[in-house]
Amino acid sequence: MIAGRLLAVSAMLALLAVAASAAAADPALAPLRDGSTYVSPRALGPAAGEAEARLAEAAAGLDEARQPVKLAIVAGPVGAPSMRAYARRLRRRLGYPGTLVVTAPGRPVVAVGPRAPADITRRLRTRRIGGVSNPTDRVIVAARAAVPPPQEERGGGLRSVVVLIGLAVIGGGWAVALGLRREHRRRRRAVSEAKAVMQVCLDALRARAMALARRDGLPAGARSQVEAALGSYAQASALMRGAVTVEDVDRVLLDLRAGLAEVASAGEAVGEPQPADDPFAGLCGVDPGHGAAQAMAPTADHPEPVPVCLDCKRAADAGDPPARRLIPSEGRPIPFSEADLRFPAIPTPDGEGLGTPR
Repeated sequence: MIAGRLLAVSAMLALLAVAASAAAADPALAPLRDGSTYVSPRALGPAAGEAEARLAEAAAGLDEARQPVKLAIVAGPVGAPSMRAYARRLRRRLGYPGTLVVTAPGRPVVAVGPRAPADITRRLRTRRIGGVSNPTDRVIVAARAAVPPPQEERGGGLRSVVVLIGLAVIGGGWAVALGLRREHRRRRRAVSEAKAVMQVCLDALRARAMALARRDGLPAGARSQVEAALGSYAQASALMRGAVTVEDVDRVLLDLRAGLAEVASAGEAVGEPQPADDPFAGLCGVDPGHGAAQAMAPTADHPEPVPVCLDCKRAADAGDPPARRLIPSEGRPIPFSEADLRFPAIPTPDGEGLGTPR
């Protein structure tokens, strides 16, 4: 009997050691200690870079609103029996007081943070997070639902009194400092919003180019134009990663337009018109990055049918319609199709402006 108990204890210790080793090897841990986002290349493959850029924009926007978050898309619950247990353990290991939102392909999204777990669950269900098929969108929508109110709003009455007393005692220096801080936050928000608009347009460009690239018998000239469009997309993506001002984002517009023009020319060659002045025309109304729209279906946030891809159509037919992709606008998330997509006109050599993509 004693030998049996010792064997059981040894087995339990071995399992605990395996779990501890797996937890220590969690690839999300170091990036989330150093920053606000992590996207596993194993989970999303080539799309990981774009997904991480979108998560970084969303995290920056919430941080500006004093709603700190860390966002992650992982390959699975490393060393944990469930995503919920994994998220709780990861937040604890990070020593993070804010909201942590985690998902993985084929698994639910989990948010843990200052809000009570029951409150978070209710808020996620109210927003039908389970119907958001794209893991990047799922994390972003869940984060905005799960974060507490902005920190500056909690205890607002007492905080306002303290600020007023501070201003009266210390003088105008505080007012100047607060004004500079608001201006800094305004600029960061403007950059975040500009990047979100540009990114959804770039995703549309890539979707168009890839759809043409997959065509059988694509003429050599058209294939060369598609490759040029993908080159413009790659160049634009590199510029986006280094963009720190709205002017930096505006410069990406040249590559976006060049890519759209190449795709339009390639489309004409095969009898598939591709409007160069509207990046979203003919693409999925849930997320243009999904590719061509091939059916009509409602979305989780819009009861009237919109053009969607076949995957979104199947999800809607199964009673679980996805929500439209959100981008920040004036400090709040809105569907990409409702955003003001006007860009500054870029002068051409003949002195005419290139206009706007929409």
